[in-house]
Amino acid sequence: MADQNSTELLFQLIPLLDKKFVRPVSFQMKPLLSPLQIHVLTVLTAKKATMTELAAEIVISKQQLTPIIDKLFTEGLVQREDDEADRRMIRISITDAGLKLLKSIKEKALSILSDKLEHLNRQDLSCLSGALTDLHRIVNKLP
Repeated sequence: MADQNSTELLFQLIPLLDKKFVRPVSFQMKPLLSPLQIHVLTVLTAKKATMTELAAEIVISKQQLTPIIDKLFTEGLVQREDDEADRRMIRISITDAGLKLLKSIKEKALSILSDKLEHLNRQDLSCLSGALTDLHRIVNKLP
C-alpha cells in the first residue's frame, strides 16, 4: 500500500508543475510545435520507431499519432523509412532539421525555466536541486 501522504503530495504537485512550468513553456513554444509534437521528436532522438512503438511510448493511439507524424513529415522534421528486416514495416526517424528545431526549443525552454528559478535564493535552489534529483531517480523506478 502506497504512503497516503506521498500519494496526496504527488497528486497536488502535478497541477502545480503544470501551472508554474509546463503551461508557461508550452505557451511560448506554441507557434513552433505542440507539446505532443515535441514529445514525439524527443522520443525519436533516442531511436527510430514504428508507429506502434511510438504510440505505445507516448501513450496515445496510432490513430491519434498519424496526423502528428504527417504534420512533422510535411514540415521535414521526421522521415519514414522502410524497415530493413520487414519491408511491410515503416520506421519513423528524426531528421537533421528536427534535431535542430528540438535543440532550439530546448534552449528556449531552459531559458524560460532559468528565468523562473532566478526568483529563488541559493538555499532554495540547492534544496530544489536535491529534491528534483531524488524525484527523478524515484519516478524512474515506477512502472
